[in-house]
Amino acid sequence: MSDVYELTLGLPHTNHRGLSEPLLLMYAGHFQWMSIADATGGPLSRLRTASGGEVYAAFYYIEERIPATTPLESFGLDDVVRFVITLRSFKNIAVEGRVVFDRPARLSDPAAVEAALAPGATDVPHPFIRFGNIFVTPVKGNSLLRVAPPASADFSRLPPLPNDDNPYHLTRAAAAGRGLGVLDHRWSPAGSFEHRYQIDVERDTNGAGLVYFANYAHFMETAERLALMELALPIPTDLLGRRSLSHRRIAYYGNADVSDTIDVRVTVLRDPASTQSLGFRYAIERHEDGQTICLSEAVKVMPLQH
Repeated sequence: MSDVYELTLGLPHTNHRGLSEPLLLMYAGHFQWMSIADATGGPLSRLRTASGGEVYAAFYYIEERIPATTPLESFGLDDVVRFVITLRSFKNIAVEGRVVFDRPARLSDPAAVEAALAPGATDVPHPFIRFGNIFVTPVKGNSLLRVAPPASADFSRLPPLPNDDNPYHLTRAAAAGRGLGVLDHRWSPAGSFEHRYQIDVERDTNGAGLVYFANYAHFMETAERLALMELALPIPTDLLGRRSLSHRRIAYYGNADVSDTIDVRVTVLRDPASTQSLGFRYAIERHEDGQTICLSEAVKVMPLQH
């Protein structure tokens, strides 16, 4: 069973290059929340623990795969984008969402869409997102979130997520230093950069009072741009400015107090076999206690001609 949403892109959904990654995550993440709410019997804002504490469906994992034939920047003003989402649940504590999105005409074959959404599907011909949400409750503000199954949510409508397929294992491996699997041994570091950022309580938070998960992509994008300026790689500036997301994984390990500062470390990598590709590894730490709250790996591609 899948949920279908459509979005007509306007100024709130785009930047100067078209549909951008952070804005995509905001809207795709919103549709994910809507699907979870529909599947579990009510608005997520009403979820509570057995003792009455607030419960949030926090994101702990994201994977994005964007085909070269349909880059994010190919979606612009007034384009209609269809999102198709299918969910699975791990007991009553976590939900996985698999999302394909594209122009409606390219998602008109239900059987092909279901095949693209199937676990283990490869070479999906549409932009694809895999979301992992876990239910948490605040113990010490944003700095300490504890797993908390919602007391009143009904997960019986969702097919089970096998433990072996739970993206939680990918996040644990990354935390142990084994990486997120986007970049392998072929990639060699070209340099690193660190960006310090003061959380903006008005702009960076969501309605739950947390630092919004999609804004981590903003933080990484800024650090990435500054790193490329600082490192002065032998690549034409106009090509660097047109780099386009191909593959990314993000693992979240916590949140930050709205008055805190974060440090974003980014390492830029090159693949000797490809002059078009750049790799990035990111680590975000909160200044409060030096705790790593986010890790990410990404591959971005640049056009052949400029």
